[in-house]
Amino acid sequence: MGSESTAARTADWLLEHGPRELELLFRAIVYHPSVPILIADDDRNYRDASAGAAKLLGLPRARIIGQRIDDFADPQFKPAISQLWSAFLGHGEQEGTLRLAGPDGTLWEAEYTARGNVLPVRHLLILREKATAAQHSGPNDTKSIPSWVQDYALFLLDANGHVVDWYSGASRIYGYGAEEVAGRHVSFLYPREEISGAEPDQHLNRSAAEGHFGSEGWHVKKDGSRFWANAITLALRDASGELRGFARVVRDFSERHERDEKLRRSRARARPIPAESTIAGIVSGEFDQIPEANDAFLNLVGYSREDLLEGRLQWPDLTPPDYSALDDLAHEEGLRFGACTPYEKELICKDGTRVPVLVATAVLKLSPFRWILSFRTFGSATTLKPSSMETQMCRRRSRRSSGPAPL
Repeated sequence: MGSESTAARTADWLLEHGPRELELLFRAIVYHPSVPILIADDDRNYRDASAGAAKLLGLPRARIIGQRIDDFADPQFKPAISQLWSAFLGHGEQEGTLRLAGPDGTLWEAEYTARGNVLPVRHLLILREKATAAQHSGPNDTKSIPSWVQDYALFLLDANGHVVDWYSGASRIYGYGAEEVAGRHVSFLYPREEISGAEPDQHLNRSAAEGHFGSEGWHVKKDGSRFWANAITLALRDASGELRGFARVVRDFSERHERDEKLRRSRARARPIPAESTIAGIVSGEFDQIPEANDAFLNLVGYSREDLLEGRLQWPDLTPPDYSALDDLAHEEGLRFGACTPYEKELICKDGTRVPVLVATAVLKLSPFRWILSFRTFGSATTLKPSSMETQMCRRRSRRSSGPAPL
């Protein structure tokens, strides 16, 4: 009776506190991607937005969060939104086109994919600017949204690794309904060879010891098919520090894994880091906000201490769009390893010029998401060659399995 009572109290604690922790973890994962991603509630209010969504809508994240989808729509299209949203809530999935209005009143169309209840009363909306017929038939078809941002499997485990709660995105990805997985050990999602090697328990033990743990490997769906899973697991502890369970977010990285393997086979030799490089700056932030930076960083980008205190430094404003893919990779490495392999990019200075830097990022906290960056400067303020960027991406992807290299 005692053990059953303890298990029941643990389950109650997880069901009460777990969804909030899962949402914070989910927001940390969704925040950075250059793909426009929005999280909305049942009333169409945006609860969070990715950096890509801010760029697409032409507004900072702070001005998107808390607004309704309707607030960004063509006034004549607003009556249709209510009908579309009602149908979406009933079916759980939807694709279509929205007519939106930019901050300057410009009207334009965006295609969307919606996925319902990745968490209770939390829905995923992925946008992309509507492509022309030529773009649809060309190599840069904007409908080709990466599979790893199209849905997310979120679920809660108790301290022994048994499923306590299972949400709609997990059902869509794995094929199991919530009633089929309740109480089962998470090992049923792994291939037989990994179960025998105790991989599932090792991942949970690492999460408990380190606070969170990221892993990639094969997972198995209900129909027996496999997919390459990227899993981020967060240990959940109560106020006394007792381990109560785990929050996990899983994405299907199959498409990305295949691409990365091809890049590894064809990767080129990266250029050496210049000997004259120096530590130039350190900056930390929460999501896209920069509340702290040292004088060296401010001098590097030409902002004043007053600019910093007034909130005029926004990380997206400092990053050229042509480096978004490298920044996305750095974010993924930070989530998985706690830090990223240093990489070359440029920063946009206050006067519009660019300065080349070598940057490394580390995740200070997942919930809420906080990060710290350090920079080395080298050379002159000129644009890095595209071939150098491609080489970096090959080099950094090849190191994903072994963790980040030191700066």
